[in-house]
Order: sequence, then structure tokens, then C-alpha cells
Amino acid sequence: MTQRLARLGRFTFLVLLTIGAACAMWYVSQKSNESDVIAAAADIEPPRLAAQPRTLVKAVAVEPALRDVVVRYSGKIQAWETYSLGFEIGGRVATLGVNARGEPLDDGDRVEAGQVLARLDDRVLRARVAEAIANFEMAASDVERNRRARAAITDSEFQNAITLRAQAQAAQEVTQKNLEDSVLLSPVSGVIARRLVEAGESVNPNETIYEVVENDRLRLVVNVPEARVRELELRRRQVTEARRKGLDAADPESGVFRAHVRLEGADLYGADWPAIEAQVYRVAQRADTVTGLFEVEVVVDNDSGLLRPGMVATAEIVTDRVLAYSAPESAVLFRSGQTYLFTVEDDPVTMPVMFWDVGESQVQRARRVNLDRWIDQGESILIPADATSLGPVVTRGQERLRDGQLVRVTADDTEPAVLSRASVTQQK
Repeated sequence: MTQRLARLGRFTFLVLLTIGAACAMWYVSQKSNESDVIAAAADIEPPRLAAQPRTLVKAVAVEPALRDVVVRYSGKIQAWETYSLGFEIGGRVATLGVNARGEPLDDGDRVEAGQVLARLDDRVLRARVAEAIANFEMAASDVERNRRARAAITDSEFQNAITLRAQAQAAQEVTQKNLEDSVLLSPVSGVIARRLVEAGESVNPNETIYEVVENDRLRLVVNVPEARVRELELRRRQVTEARRKGLDAADPESGVFRAHVRLEGADLYGADWPAIEAQVYRVAQRADTVTGLFEVEVVVDNDSGLLRPGMVATAEIVTDRVLAYSAPESAVLFRSGQTYLFTVEDDPVTMPVMFWDVGESQVQRARRVNLDRWIDQGESILIPADATSLGPVVTRGQERLRDGQLVRVTADDTEPAVLSRASVTQQK
């Protein structure tokens, strides 16, 4: 009997406990529903917002700045000028000029304007000069003697003496010129590209024995299609007009048709070669009859002497300068004929918990920004600052974003971070 009463007591206790728990749950549920109704009426974010999943994204801060708009074309570097040098007279090469080390000039040696490159054997030439001088002196003496005896000779004899003197003088000048031409001088400062003769060899008149290139400055020649040559010509005219009006005094770049030249390949450590500042020198007025392309010449300073004709390089020619944002190309989406990107903005919301209002908190939302105007620059996209205003741009994780979606910004690929000027990468 006692056991039955004990079991009945335990059963009664469990029933009462269950009824009490159910009542407590009903009470809490009623209060929660009332809280949701109040929050909806007050346009307050429901408490489940804090628990909503947030897409992890990476963002960079972008700022408007005056940026170069460039077009890229590759071509070969050429010497500014190439000189094929030789003697104007024939003969045997007696000696070659010497370089700074005292050795005979050879390929790659630097020469200065007026430097001796080679000498011919001039013994015969000197003899001819001496002979011509003697003949001239004799003819001059005959003229002087005939002048003193003018009354005893005819006019034709006197004129003949004058003619012989003139011929002797001309012969003297020719032989003197030939003697001077037996020494070959460099007309410019440059580098010997090729030496085609050895000392002791005989050469013909005007036969090339040296090729000298002027490489203190070089030309990068690129071919531009007709679809793009118009903007190059417009830029050239803008630069010319800025110089004429003196606008380049306040803005030096406005008076320069700038180009950035990069050599192909990489250095020993795999890094790209640094850009070389250059200027557009000439835009062809007509297209090549074979290719249909327009030649554009870019002048490149080569004070270091490290550049060589024949090298392949790429010219980034500045066609305009605009106030714009620069966003990574990977951040821009091209879908269904539309171009857009996502930015991240802070959204303050009130955070109620159960029956209490714990104040405001910041959540981060993705906002879609449609791009009506943009400039493709390869690895980056320029967005004119007068077209839109941009906050931090999503550069990773944007493929599946929706407008207004909650996001969480990470400073790198692994660690989350709060979105602020210190937590986003500054895109220059």
C-alpha cells in the first residue's frame, strides 16, 4: 500500500511539473509575440537580425582622384638615328680609331662627335697636295710675270696664264680635300653598332665601314588602328593648345603628351621592369599601305644606356586625364547587358532583446551600384566621379550578392574585420 502511494505521489508530481513548464512556455511565447508586434509597428528590426547569416566579403576603399586614361600598344625600340659611315675616297685603311681603353674601336664602343674612327694611308695624298701647291705657285708666278710684261704679250696669252693659275688653285683644293677625307670622323655622339673593316683592308669610295647609332634617346614605334588614332590626335592637339596658352605652367602634365614605356619580360627576381617616362613624338598622318595601321613614335630617354634598338616594349599612352574612382576589374560584374558593382555601407539598427531595448548597433549591407559610364583599363575600371559616389567596393564574394544583403567584411581571406577606414584596403 505504501509503495502504491509513493508511485502515485511521484506521478502526481511529474504531472504538475509538466503543467507548470507548459504554462511558463505559453507565457514566454505570448510576451515574445507582443514584442514582435510592437517592433513591427515601430519599424524596429526583429531580434532575429543578429542571428541572420552574413556573407563574408572583402572590400577596398576607393577615393576619387585625377587619373590617367591610357591605351596600350607594343612595338620595337629603334635608334633615334642610324649613320652609315665611310670614306669619300678609296684607299687602304692604315689605322682604326681607339676607344677609352686604347683598343681599336669595335661594336658597342661609345664615340663622341668629331672623334677619329679610321685613317687611310695618306702618303700618296700628301705627295699630290705638295705637287698641287707647287703647280699653283708656278702658275701664280707666270701670271705675275705676264702682268709686268703686259705690253709685250697678247690678251689671249695673259688670259691663258690666269686660267692656268685658277686650274692649279682648284687642283690644290681638291687634293687638300682628299687628304682631309682620308680621316673618318664621327658626325654625332653615339655607339658603334657595327664595324665592317679591319686595319690594312682596302675600301672603295663611300663603302660603309661603320654603323653608328645615336642612342642617348630612342624611338619606340607602335602601330595603332584607325579606331584609336583619332583620340591620340585629339590629345596631341590638347597638349599643343595648352603649351600655346601657357596652361602647362599651372599644370605641367597638361603640356606633355605622356607615355609610360615598359620592357617585356622580367628581371632576375621575376619582377616586371620599372616603367620609363616617355613622350609621344609623332603621330603618322596616313596609314601604312600594307597593314592599314598608323605609326606612332614615342621618344624614350636613354641616359643610362641600358636600352637597345630591337628591344620589345609596351607603351601606355595617356589619352586623357579624368577625375575618377579606380576599382579592380574583378569587382565589376557584367551580366544581362548590365554593368554594376557592390559597395558596403553601414546600416544602424535598434536591437531589442526579449522585453528590453539594448540600443543601436551597426550592420553592414551590400548595395548594388549600376554603372552607366566606365573606362576599361585592363586590370582596373575607372568610374567618373561625376557619374556616381562610391563607398568601399566589394572585391571578393560579390558573385552571389543581392542588393541589401547582410555582409561581413574581412581584411584578408581568413580573418573578419569591422568595416572602417582602417579595416579596408585603400585603393589608390
